[in-house]
Amino acid sequence: MVSRPSADYGTPAKLLTRRAPGPIRQAGVASNAVNEPSSLVEREEQLASLRSQVEDPANSNGVVLLSGEAGFGKTSLLKAFVATLDHRYRILEAACEPVGIPTAFAPLFDLFDELPSELRDDVRVGSGRAAVYAGMVELLKGDRVVLIIEDAQWSDEATLGLIRYLGRRIASTKSLLIVTYRSEDLDLAHPLHLVVADLGPFATEIELPALSPSGVQEMTQGLDLDPKQVHSVTLGNPFLVEEVIRHPDSKLPATISNAVLARAANFSPEARETLYSVALCPDGATLDLLLESNPAAGSYVDLAVQRRLLASSMGHVTCRHELIRQSLVNAVPPALKRDLHRRWLDMLEHRAGDSADVSRLAYHSIGSFDPEKAVRYSLEAAKNDSRGGAHRQAAEHYANALRYREQMTPDELERTLLEAAHEHCLMNDFDAACRFAGELVEVTRDKVGRARALSWLSYFESRENDLIAAHRTAELAVFDLQEDPASEELALATAVIAWVSMVEGRFADGIDHANQAVAMARAAGSARVEVHAATTLGTCQIQLGDETGREIIEAAVRLGLENGSDEWTARSMNNLGLSFIWSQDLIAARDRFASLVEYTAARELDAWYIAALTTLASIDVRLGRWEEADRGLATVLGQRTCRQTEAEALITAAKLSARRGTPGTELMIESLIDRAQESQDYDIVVSTALLAMEAAWLNVIDASEALGVYGRALEFGTDDSWGRGMLAFWALRIGANPPEGEIPAPSGLELNGRMAEAAEEWRRTGNVVETAICEALVPEADLDPIFARLSQLGADSTSKALRRELHRRGVKGIPRGERASTRQNPAGLTDRQVEVFSLMQAGLSNSVIAEKLFISEKTAGHHVSAILAKLNARSRLHAVAMASAGGWGDAPSPLSNE
Repeated sequence: MVSRPSADYGTPAKLLTRRAPGPIRQAGVASNAVNEPSSLVEREEQLASLRSQVEDPANSNGVVLLSGEAGFGKTSLLKAFVATLDHRYRILEAACEPVGIPTAFAPLFDLFDELPSELRDDVRVGSGRAAVYAGMVELLKGDRVVLIIEDAQWSDEATLGLIRYLGRRIASTKSLLIVTYRSEDLDLAHPLHLVVADLGPFATEIELPALSPSGVQEMTQGLDLDPKQVHSVTLGNPFLVEEVIRHPDSKLPATISNAVLARAANFSPEARETLYSVALCPDGATLDLLLESNPAAGSYVDLAVQRRLLASSMGHVTCRHELIRQSLVNAVPPALKRDLHRRWLDMLEHRAGDSADVSRLAYHSIGSFDPEKAVRYSLEAAKNDSRGGAHRQAAEHYANALRYREQMTPDELERTLLEAAHEHCLMNDFDAACRFAGELVEVTRDKVGRARALSWLSYFESRENDLIAAHRTAELAVFDLQEDPASEELALATAVIAWVSMVEGRFADGIDHANQAVAMARAAGSARVEVHAATTLGTCQIQLGDETGREIIEAAVRLGLENGSDEWTARSMNNLGLSFIWSQDLIAARDRFASLVEYTAARELDAWYIAALTTLASIDVRLGRWEEADRGLATVLGQRTCRQTEAEALITAAKLSARRGTPGTELMIESLIDRAQESQDYDIVVSTALLAMEAAWLNVIDASEALGVYGRALEFGTDDSWGRGMLAFWALRIGANPPEGEIPAPSGLELNGRMAEAAEEWRRTGNVVETAICEALVPEADLDPIFARLSQLGADSTSKALRRELHRRGVKGIPRGERASTRQNPAGLTDRQVEVFSLMQAGLSNSVIAEKLFISEKTAGHHVSAILAKLNARSRLHAVAMASAGGWGDAPSPLSNE
């Protein structure tokens, strides 16, 4: 990824004027004075990649994810690509805008005239995700469509769901979906990150780099400008380079903002007002509305277009670039900004009619400091977005409305707080959900109403995985609601108590409370609470060895699907998948969680989507599908979600690192042990104990640390057979006593001395590491293929630990695990680390290594650190000396810089 341009470019000398006019070449499309495409600068490879999508349909997956920093020429590249297409292709172009809270399916409003009338109606009235998704798929099936959605980093949640939905299905059409986004905006917490990760296997990813010095030289050819200086002050950002070229006879400002404001400074106050008015509309403004506001606006727009501040097309006026818009917005005086927002609000209300874009009205109401209208339009927009499945936008609209809660009636405030909590829960923000539900408790006037609010607060606390708070709050709700046994809220609070019992490993208690909650939910006619309680009931029964529990969960899934209880159904599907893990049917479990990924992705249920991906990664680790586990973990690690899912992701990542022998694993595991010692969550404690005991066997941590958390797990009583069996297996590895009670197979077979049968049972279940260990411990076993499989898997640390155990048992003929290639690489470096080390030996710096291997300097530094850790070397020089002394590291000649 190219680094962002610094906000301070220094104070270079005055740039020289051009000798003669000539074409301005852009990164993407170079254009002459009349804006006709003439050439590309350092974008030929990317254009060819786009062209291959239409020229070679057999090898096209139908999805292109085009990324790059602001000003890197994504739009210019697409214009050049579209210009090469012939009449067979229908081009549909839409863009997401940085409006405060976008309308559900906001980009589709750009395509209104191109959509079938029924689909237009579905978009306008907010018919919901399913209707719009189906309509867009039919549109793409019926023609050769190139659908372009630009700036997806500003996308509303419904559009993100549409992108994900189309991306997984477009391969069956003759159409092409191109999605652009700003790479610098895509951190782990951004909702687009999940969509990009999800579509990665189905998409062609193109990332635009900054211009090289030679690229800047090409753009400035024929001009009296120093290309090295231009590259230095712009960092190769094509937009900034173009700005320098267009204004060569002035000093380069410290920031692009100063450049914009310098150009606007020569405008009259009335003309600047028109500029500001356009800037305050993130998605632009129609020329007729500007003229309605000021009859002279047309001439001001023409002047701003000439000065390259605005762009005008088909009667629609926008800022030429988001950097320009932000610069102008920041410069608007506060009083004028409020007045301009009021003007827009008045004009839009006058013309609104049946317009579905209530978000824009809400945006200008807030900007004009009109509390009554801010509440009215924000609530209307929130309801529209919620119906359309745009839960993130709905949550933001509810939060905006609540900024003006003094304008609401008591009943309206209570409804809004509960809806805000619901929407924030759906968008994975459990802190905010609990906060709004807590406020609902505080403002509710009567005793019963307050108790009902407490029951919902307990539910949101349970989604956060706060066991202590959820249990306390639910008991308070039950105490005040027990006189009305047919209320949904009493059933919900009882279901939460059942859930807490289950999570704490008290399964018998969980069954009692869950049975009560199911009966209450049925009496109250609440299908969603019945789904929740029945899922807990079935899960507790399975943990106690009663397989009829699975049938109860399957019935809960069906009930949830029939009633459209998406979030509650996702939990049932999740627990149904877990039941197959507990019965050691990992293949069936994997299929269930793969289906859950699809289900949650289509409904924007981010919390359950992340949970499904996390469990899928843990299954892949057990099955030996480690590359797939890596991809899943790369998506979920760092995501904000519930505590249990975060812990599972970290435990899975630590287990994978420990088996591979990755440096730094010890600190990860010790941190997880510290957390587990304070946790009341049975699954977290048991999973951490399993990790710690395996890590102790691998010599990653001290056995005393593992025994400590193992003892903590035993305090729960380990009622479930699956937990006892797994704990017993790793307890045997470190010489600890297994849990009390019956130990199921395969561990029970090993305890009874039936090692060959235990190995066969582990093989049947698909657990690759446990299988290898037990197979190797079978007397007279053929060890070569066992260690070959571990080597192929990359389980270096596991192989070493198994050799140690075999040595302790006096086994003869243990494979050394060191072939010719290994003797040349005794530190066990990966192939990429061998490449890096070769360049280290040549004396190259991290930056040069990065350039040679086409990786970032940061990544090169990570490789160097890992190499030093594996060699136990103090420095780069020490590592090279060790290799040379060992006779396995002859330094190559420095590589050519050509």
